Amino acid sequence: MFDVIYVNLVWFLAGFVNGVTSFGGNLFAVPLLTLVVDAKTAIILGCFVGTAITVTIALFYHRELPKLEFLLACLGSVAGIPLGMFILKVAPSKIVLLVCAGILLLFLLWQAVAGRMHGVFRIPLWCIVPMSVVSGILLGATSMGGPILAMYAVMRGWSKEVTLSVLNSMAALVMICLMVFQWKSGLYTPEILHTALWAVPCTIAGVLVSIPVIRRLDTRIFRMLVLGMLVFSTIVLFVKGLTA
Repeated sequence: MFDVIYVNLVWFLAGFVNGVTSFGGNLFAVPLLTLVVDAKTAIILGCFVGTAITVTIALFYHRELPKLEFLLACLGSVAGIPLGMFILKVAPSKIVLLVCAGILLLFLLWQAVAGRMHGVFRIPLWCIVPMSVVSGILLGATSMGGPILAMYAVMRGWSKEVTLSVLNSMAALVMICLMVFQWKSGLYTPEILHTALWAVPCTIAGVLVSIPVIRRLDTRIFRMLVLGMLVFSTIVLFVKGLTA
């Protein structure tokens, strides 16, 4: 019973975090889920439930979508998924955990310098292609493709609304494609589907709560809270990966 409450609470908070920061729902949820389920189950569940987050946010910000970059990001990410899926199937849980921890650590390091880099220079549009391919590989292997595209958003100088729209619209389509790959690979067990049945409404509720809250909450305070949780998640993943 405790595990059920814990999982649903994690996904509610993940939806809230994603709704405020434009991405990061899986970054938040997957490490915390590994406290009660194995790493691969957490990753597969992260794709299934995370899709509900991205679809919900994309619907709210669809008018801000820059269509060319969106199309290039989708194509690149989908191209990277098969390699990521292969890595997920053959890699031991220890490696998967350490890779996830490494992604979080790189993201945290990036957050430490992103504010200083914003507005200093802008990378060309074509950079979305290789960066989205890497994002697709990470998405297929760890369900965490967001940080790479968030880096691109910062270096392109996107507004908050455009970032919300592109990252979540692209993630929604790519993750649906990933779900098809995972379904055909037999990765969705009855247990995972049953857990997702309860987790999806919880995470959508988290997104809906974030919409009015984001207008009133001090951004700097919330950013520190999110980064603090990500630091905790990074430590948990490293410890579990090294002891697996």
